[in-house]
Amino acid sequence: MTIDEYPEVVHVHPAGGAVTGTISIPGSKSLGNRAILLSAAALGESRLRGLPDSDDADAALRALGALGVPYRVEGGALVVEGRGNVYAGRSGSVAIGSSGTVGRFLPGLLAASPSGEWTLVSTRQLAARPLRPLVDALRGWGAALESPVPGASFPLKVSGGGLAGGAVAVSAADSSQFASGLLLAAPLCREPAAVLIRDLDPEETYIDITLDLMRRFGVDATPKREGGVIKVEVLPQAYRPADLTIEADANSANYFFALAALTEGRVTVDNLDPASRQPGVKFLEVFRRLGCDVAREGGVSVAGPALPLRGGFAVDLRAMSEMALTLGVLAVFADAPIAMTNLAHVRGHESDRIAALAAILGRLGVRAGETGDSVTVHPLAARKVKNAVIDPLDDHRIAMSFSVLGAAANGISIRNPGCVRKTCPAFFKMLRRMGVEAAP
Repeated sequence: MTIDEYPEVVHVHPAGGAVTGTISIPGSKSLGNRAILLSAAALGESRLRGLPDSDDADAALRALGALGVPYRVEGGALVVEGRGNVYAGRSGSVAIGSSGTVGRFLPGLLAASPSGEWTLVSTRQLAARPLRPLVDALRGWGAALESPVPGASFPLKVSGGGLAGGAVAVSAADSSQFASGLLLAAPLCREPAAVLIRDLDPEETYIDITLDLMRRFGVDATPKREGGVIKVEVLPQAYRPADLTIEADANSANYFFALAALTEGRVTVDNLDPASRQPGVKFLEVFRRLGCDVAREGGVSVAGPALPLRGGFAVDLRAMSEMALTLGVLAVFADAPIAMTNLAHVRGHESDRIAALAAILGRLGVRAGETGDSVTVHPLAARKVKNAVIDPLDDHRIAMSFSVLGAAANGISIRNPGCVRKTCPAFFKMLRRMGVEAAP
């Protein structure tokens, strides 16, 4: 099985012992897609290294192709010839796949372009996810956006012509990507712009990541907290080309740290920056709470304790909600229940992740109770966890999290394993590299 070829089902076998070793993780799709789109908006040649080979990155590059933005691979780097947010491909369909970052970041950038008319077309999965907060806010800047779907969704017709600027407000209750999409477009407005972000978790870091990358591309913007609102004021500015390396994806790293935690092993990710702003890095503190040893030298290492893990606590996962499924799997091997809270928004991710976690764990014999915004997982002895064939609902995080559970217990079979292409196409190959058999 190669990275690009996936069978209908992958069978993940029990690890059979401690998982120990060192591994490098592909770059972050969140950082990578921001950088790709900003490279297209800049005037000049940008060089990006460490981009992930994933469906999301492919969606961003396909968008550049449809928009007529030249790019090439040179010396291991992606070289993008930005034309200052002016696109040679001034009309047509732009296929964005299931990429939430491309779908939520591109509308504002295109609307800020001097001219053009495009229709962003997504998969059914992405079209079912929220978009209205972004559309409403961009219309507040004068964007011409049309959707045949009530409430606004894809396909989305975007007309260029520029954005006026001024103050707009957006809720981040469903996703901080709406706010990031506005921030990326803000410096391209004709007049000074202000983005007022409501309902944002105080620990949310994706906004900081967006602002950090904007600075790398020459744009200055500083957030100010006013009560429960974050206000970012941005003057009209042009993006400048950048030369940067994309950090390893912290969320993907956590699956391999979880393997170490659940097998009394030790895994080092040698290319993960322990000082990264990525929310997934914060999950290292949860590993500590579970009883793991975490070291931050020469990358990041996690060593698992003697099982069971420590449980009996609740954790607010709003700021690192991509790790909800990972913690749900880890909780099975704890000494007491673990509750995960403040997760209502993950019901609108690639799948309803709260419902999916509870349902799949139930099939494996594990008790999990859900509410509207939380789920509590009750431990079960590893020998009692069932081996079953599961459907990951085309959700990469379900496939990867439950692969870890199978490796730590009695094996598991994953239908449609190719869904991992969204962020980590080599995931099953990497499992095998760490000594876990995963094969058709």
